[in-house]
Amino acid sequence: MSDGYSSDHDYFASYADPGVHRLMIQDHARTDAYRRAIEKMAKGKRVLDIGTGTGILSMFAARAGAAQVDAVDSSAIIDLAREIASDNGLDGQIRFHRGRAEELDLDQEYDLVISEWMGFFGLAELMFESVIDARDRYLAPGGRMLPGQLRLRVAPVCDSHVHEDLGIGLWERPVYGFDFSRILETEVQSFITAACDLKPSSLLGRAVTVLDLDLDDATADDFFFTSAESMTIEQEGTVHGFGGWFEVDLADDVELSCSPMHVQTHWRQSFFPVRPFPVERGDVIRFAMKAQRAEVGDQRLPVYFIDGEMLRDDRVVHRFFYRHHGSFE
Repeated sequence: MSDGYSSDHDYFASYADPGVHRLMIQDHARTDAYRRAIEKMAKGKRVLDIGTGTGILSMFAARAGAAQVDAVDSSAIIDLAREIASDNGLDGQIRFHRGRAEELDLDQEYDLVISEWMGFFGLAELMFESVIDARDRYLAPGGRMLPGQLRLRVAPVCDSHVHEDLGIGLWERPVYGFDFSRILETEVQSFITAACDLKPSSLLGRAVTVLDLDLDDATADDFFFTSAESMTIEQEGTVHGFGGWFEVDLADDVELSCSPMHVQTHWRQSFFPVRPFPVERGDVIRFAMKAQRAEVGDQRLPVYFIDGEMLRDDRVVHRFFYRHHGSFE
């Protein structure tokens, strides 16, 4: 989750709020997928839990028979997590460490490093940097990461409600009798990326993968990507933007997906608006998507760019773009 943070202090302080953790734990698709994966992988293992929060993933590991669990968090919530573990008879099996993962000084390596580090569209919050740092220093040879694989997926979207609420649709007609089209032209130059609820029927074509990472080996820089892809339009409509979501493999047969075709999660989907353009079945969209570190503003939100063109009968008939340092809501 991320609403934008002015500093790391604000970021970690936000996770001291029990309401934030209630939202995540109540996300059954998320929490139960982690439970099932941990129960498959933790028995007899030395486990390191990065960003433990309330400690629920560490408690899953301890209950599943982990040999040792070390739980790390930089937020004050870890003090409650320690007490919760004690309330559940697990305090002797879990060691709690308050501080940034990058500042850890632990006395052993681990067979399994677990973390629920994903933000909106996977990358928001940049917590993966802390997890990768801990992996490089503490994962034992032959050890495993949980999750072990990340995919970012993007699909063309036709959704008039999302277009009006999160795109430029409001400005396309008079607002209380006034012409606001000047705002439309301004907003086109700096779109806002926002979380939304997409219906499967709003997708005009199949999603393509713009990033596919093996988290046992990926570097932090690998998460900032440039990807050139193409997709075929499968039904007539208007492209209002692109829907994005992530998928992670938690265990060999346990996947957590934020796709609109799956049970909704608290991450929902992400909407990248563009100036709308009509499409027909069989049209081809070619685009390049880029995610890079932010140089200004919220340093925990990547900057996204999309440049693309639409082809009909092998001829370019439309070009489009997306620009913004995203603000997720």
